[in-house]
Amino acid sequence: MKIRITDIAETAIEGVTVYHNTETPYAEDYFEWAHSPLTAPFSASDISGGILTCWHHTFTFHELECHEDQEMFYFMQGTAVMVFADQEQGTVVPDSIQMVKIPAGTQLIIQKGKAHFVPAALDSTPVKIVVVSPNMEAPRLSLKEPVTGVL
Repeated sequence: MKIRITDIAETAIEGVTVYHNTETPYAEDYFEWAHSPLTAPFSASDISGGILTCWHHTFTFHELECHEDQEMFYFMQGTAVMVFADQEQGTVVPDSIQMVKIPAGTQLIIQKGKAHFVPAALDSTPVKIVVVSPNMEAPRLSLKEPVTGVL
């Protein structure tokens, strides 16, 4: 199945809250602070974070993952292509699959149970993402057929 890759700023994704920071950061002589208004009330109290680095790869996905709690992604570098879908009882709903381009400066909160997968870089610039979430499993959901994004 082929689906069109769209810009996240122009695409509503149910179960994903998007904020793209276009404000001028507050700056002093040796630092700057770019505030984000999005918050995620996690169910768990053991929260961790990490840096996810993604390289250019084909925009074909064979499986997605979902979680029992929310995840927060801060896209720091590069432009990513990421896939999302609804799922019902561990099965991806094929008609709900969406693929979007996500620029640096974007924050996402992915709701619990929303199917998605690790993004790929749009081009040769690696994508760097700060991910914050509870320690949780990432069960994989096989797609009935691979999905390929086209620009």
